[in-house]
Amino acid sequence: MTSFSSCKKQERHKPIETKQEKIATDLKLDHFNIWTNYPQKAKQKLIELGFTAIPDSLSRIHHGQGTTGRYFYFLNTYLEFIYVYDKEEFTLNNKKNTALDFKERVNFENNGASPFSIALKVKDYKVDKIPFEKIEYHQEWMAENMSIYAAKNSKLNLKEPSVFVVYPEIETDEFETYDDLVKIPEEYKIWRTFFKHPNGAKKVTKITITSSGLNDNTATIKTLNTLQNISVKSGEKHLMEVYFDNKAQGKKFDLRPEIPLIIYL
Repeated sequence: MTSFSSCKKQERHKPIETKQEKIATDLKLDHFNIWTNYPQKAKQKLIELGFTAIPDSLSRIHHGQGTTGRYFYFLNTYLEFIYVYDKEEFTLNNKKNTALDFKERVNFENNGASPFSIALKVKDYKVDKIPFEKIEYHQEWMAENMSIYAAKNSKLNLKEPSVFVVYPEIETDEFETYDDLVKIPEEYKIWRTFFKHPNGAKKVTKITITSSGLNDNTATIKTLNTLQNISVKSGEKHLMEVYFDNKAQGKKFDLRPEIPLIIYL
């Protein structure tokens, strides 16, 4: 479950003439992923820190792709621990989509690839507003005639986080406060409970990604570094730092070495 909104109209393939700096302002974070080979352990780590997980029975399965995730929802985004659940389906999808980086990312422990993915959404969606080279990707878990667009560079430069753009119908809904969760339709009201975390976390206000051997001059990295709440930098090891509510509680949780993740509350 990613969007509770009614169907939205989608405009596609209309060219615009705009500088990258202007285009980037139309992009924002939709959600973020961490590849893992131990999803239940990763999920349990966050539960122990006071986060509420989406029940496994309600977690999205990416049919045709061979992956699924363990999910944590917040008022403005969500975290997905993505992993392979069907190896045969995963292998077949990779054979059909050789320009995508799934098989390299899942093998991050051996090949040094970044295990992180950033999903973006576009204001007033138009495919031509995506300011980097892209690959159209459709799979059966997506709506008919709809595609996500993966950065071409994500396959070519594995040291940087994988980047892709979602289409409007699967954009993550955002809520300003807990009171706004009433906007979730009654038929899905059980989902309102998953946004409330015993540790008090509400919104992700910043994500910093460190990548070893990063080339920060690629179009994808330049794009990410223009966004308000995302920064990508070069460092010794791959690491994601996630800040909640501008560190209002003054707490820090370092989940390394099990997960390359530091959480600030």
